[in-house]
Amino acid sequence: MEGNRISISLDGIRQPQEFFVAGGMAGPGRVYFDPATLSQLELYKSASSSLYGNESMGGSLNGRTVSPIALLGEEILGSAGSNELTYTSVNRSFGNRLTAGQGNGIWAVSAVYSYREGHERINNSSIPSDPQEFDSHALVFKTLRKGNLLDMEGTIDLFDQYTFTDVNSIEGADPMNDVASYVGHKSNRERQRFSLEAKLSTEEELDFADELSVLAYVQESAQSSVNSQNRLDHIENRLRKISFQTDLLGLNLKISKFLELDESSHRIEMGADFAESDISTKYLQWETFKDTTKDPSFSDKNSMAPSEARELGIYLQDEIEIESLPEWVFTPSLRMDKYKVTPTIDKAFMDNPSRKKFRFNPVDYENDPVFSPGLSIIRKMGAGTNLYATYNRGIRNPSAEELNGFFEHPATGDRPVIIRPNPELREEISDSFEVGAQAKLKSGSLMFAFFKNFYDDFINLEEQADPNLDVFTNQNVGKVRIHGFEMALERKLGDWLDALNGFGAGFSTSWSRGKKDENAEPLNTIEPWQAVFFFDYEFEKEWGTRITGTHRSAKKTEDLDSTSGDVPIAGSLVVDWVGWLQINETFQLRAGLNNLTDEQYFLWSSARRGGGHVASSTEERNMQPGIHGFLSLRASF
Repeated sequence: MEGNRISISLDGIRQPQEFFVAGGMAGPGRVYFDPATLSQLELYKSASSSLYGNESMGGSLNGRTVSPIALLGEEILGSAGSNELTYTSVNRSFGNRLTAGQGNGIWAVSAVYSYREGHERINNSSIPSDPQEFDSHALVFKTLRKGNLLDMEGTIDLFDQYTFTDVNSIEGADPMNDVASYVGHKSNRERQRFSLEAKLSTEEELDFADELSVLAYVQESAQSSVNSQNRLDHIENRLRKISFQTDLLGLNLKISKFLELDESSHRIEMGADFAESDISTKYLQWETFKDTTKDPSFSDKNSMAPSEARELGIYLQDEIEIESLPEWVFTPSLRMDKYKVTPTIDKAFMDNPSRKKFRFNPVDYENDPVFSPGLSIIRKMGAGTNLYATYNRGIRNPSAEELNGFFEHPATGDRPVIIRPNPELREEISDSFEVGAQAKLKSGSLMFAFFKNFYDDFINLEEQADPNLDVFTNQNVGKVRIHGFEMALERKLGDWLDALNGFGAGFSTSWSRGKKDENAEPLNTIEPWQAVFFFDYEFEKEWGTRITGTHRSAKKTEDLDSTSGDVPIAGSLVVDWVGWLQINETFQLRAGLNNLTDEQYFLWSSARRGGGHVASSTEERNMQPGIHGFLSLRASF
């Protein structure tokens, strides 16, 4: 699921929404953090709006950054640290991750710092990737104080990334066929977060709460870019500065209480989330001309109305166990969300040629309160095995960009491409059903699940009839259905045969299909069928190795909406190897080789991301890498 349908949060704080095309280029995506700063990652693969609200209709990704407790344990006593240096051949990059923690049982501090520098990713094609250089810095510093009643934790979270790309792929020397002899693109992505969290001490209980936490935070996220072109037409040089900014202020409250009644027990969790975002873009352009008698020009081409978005959510969950039904656990949940977007009048946006062409005026958006119920039923079968069934309602509110943002691309043929806003959009609603089983045994684990999801008012980019332009807009396309299954199996082979002690194997697969009800056209966002298998071996925690194969099926023409312009891709089989060696108590060495068969292939998720250039996403220069590897040395102290 793409298009802001999976929520991403760090330490309970939501990451900014993805900008698709606002500002005249593919947007900055949603990765404003370095995974090396995380100590824990949770993935919910189905709708979870009853707990996490907007954007969680396709699941949620929740990360926890390194903390004093993660490094030192609950007692926060002593010191701990590590340093890991990694070289990756696919982009000739070096990375270093440093962690440190110190505590005396009452006060503790922790820090994790990650640095990366490298170059463009080397593809598996005769046409090389555009030359690139990048570096990034990420720092998370936390301080924790345990009190008699409350534990207080403060966090400073900083991320900064710089990238320069020499865009050779669109450079040339023929004025009849080429646009520019040089195109350079600089990009900066940064995020700063300051938060303070108060938690009820683990040794304390209140009459109304066993657990209580209050989280207040401020977060600023921005991407800015500078694009410079030495052109071959009447323009000498064109310089464009484009930026995206999301400033977030929020407060989260969570309370849980365990109640034991005569014939049942209840673990009740309730909470409230409030967030206010200021969302804006800028698009500035300077041009100098070959005709020296003409003065340089400047234009402010802001393509989205600056907006303020407010979100309020209140939720309640009750985990119920009934004395007369000891094998069953029932967990109903309910969340209410309110969402409002208020654009402000911006002269640059009002002067935008696309806005004038369509006579568009930004409008306020406010939905009625949206309720997201959920229900989980677990049947304990004993020996670590559970059967389960779940229902969850998901929601996704339209973004400020979809409501009040334009995109216009110059004609590559004789028809310019324009994406226009749609202030009449309604929130998407999904109803997700899943049944399955999970077994965690001494010798392995097994999981399988079948799901069916019903989406109403699904937001999709649709083409509109126009005699002169290729015009697209986001529309509520009605009802969409998605169904599929997942299965995963892991097994230690030594339980079958002593000679196989230390060996293990695993297999997982996922398949899904989706279509629009009104015309039975396929839903292009669905990933092709995928299957993964592995074999591994570990010798008494001294060394280990694993080989993994990943098969991705083709995305065929019949799997695609014929009106979308998306291009089919072939299937692939990729084999990877990784190994590790514990040299001593301090040092560990890891190494790996990816794509051992040197497969030439595309990923569907990247093949679709053209930002108005869908066909170009499947050019040879955008192929995935061929054989490549990494080497890592870790020291723990």
